Amino acid sequence: MAKIILYVVVLAILVAIAVWFAETPGAVSLEWHGWRIDTSVAMLLAIVAALLAIGTFLVRAWSTLVGAGRAFRDARKDKRMSRGLDALAKGFAAVRGGDPAAAVKAGREARSSLGNLAGVRFLDQQTERVSGNRSGASANARALLDEPTMELAALRDLAEIAQQAGDREGALAHALRALEWKPPPRWACTTVLDLQVALEHWEAAAATIERKDLQGAFDTADERIIKSVLFSRAASATLAKQDFSSAIKWARKALSADPERVDASAALGRALTAEGKAKKAASELERAWAVIPHPLVLSAYLQIVPAEAPLARAGRVEKLVSGNPDHPESRLALADVALAAELWGQARSRLEPLLDTGTAPHVRVQAAALMACVDLGDGENTKSATQSLITALKARSDRREAPAPTSVSELLARSL
Repeated sequence: MAKIILYVVVLAILVAIAVWFAETPGAVSLEWHGWRIDTSVAMLLAIVAALLAIGTFLVRAWSTLVGAGRAFRDARKDKRMSRGLDALAKGFAAVRGGDPAAAVKAGREARSSLGNLAGVRFLDQQTERVSGNRSGASANARALLDEPTMELAALRDLAEIAQQAGDREGALAHALRALEWKPPPRWACTTVLDLQVALEHWEAAAATIERKDLQGAFDTADERIIKSVLFSRAASATLAKQDFSSAIKWARKALSADPERVDASAALGRALTAEGKAKKAASELERAWAVIPHPLVLSAYLQIVPAEAPLARAGRVEKLVSGNPDHPESRLALADVALAAELWGQARSRLEPLLDTGTAPHVRVQAAALMACVDLGDGENTKSATQSLITALKARSDRREAPAPTSVSELLARSL
């Protein structure tokens, strides 16, 4: 309705103008370079209107021609882009499928269509890798580090290539750089942790496992075990560097994760002793022995009073094992100090139950060796001492030393 009203109003205005020009035609004279033109105002306006119409038509025609040319160029560009993207897809599929020849061919097609785009260079790098050209793949990956969209992928490849070459330190450096991203990718967190374990960077590994970025990377139970192991090893490592405050910190964290970590208890006792807190150290070690007796705990307990008379030491060890006196490790500990104090009968009574074939091999090794010393010391029974040594050697042959762990999964498997 509004359009009809507007149309009627405009038409009325035009009719009024036409009537006005008809009643007052007027005259116009133009002179230009000796030319003179006499016409009416209505005719002049008609000529101007015609010129405007022609100009408008020419402008629109030119715009149409320009648009057609631009559309043609865009269509060719889109076709070339589509061909290049298709080649990229084929190239990465060939890389994934382990077909270097197809990957090389697709890379050439992609480059001819897309030029030197980052995606094309990444395909070249992946092709070098699937072709087995480790140095070429590494060089191409390094060239991609300046591309923000490609940096993480390049770092991951560099870390993997370095690991394959046995360069764990180099792989760790690349993974640590990836770990600086916010948020860091999960692969960087787990790779850093694995490499820190393999390189025995225990304090760094303990700090890594505490990162919030790693939450959810492991099952809750597994994470607790991993933390307890790494914290314990960090405590031992810092203790070796005489960083006693750090050793105490890590040991307490390990025991918080797992109260039965005897290596953490031993490290805690040694660190407290080194800081002059002998009573506190003894209390912690006695608590640990009551939970799980272990030679590490005994060694740390004996270190509290290093220069000690044999009888006094025997009495102190009696106090240590009082919370768990019949455990094999308690018997070994008491037999050892009794032997040092030349209490042959006490030593023998402690050791005899441990020589049974059903006893754990490592316990039988120690028990048999100690019994040989008892036999020699108590009446010089050479034959019995020899038999005890043979038992010790046989038991020792049953033991196998495991190699150092090379990843968190190995560390976890050994701790279960």
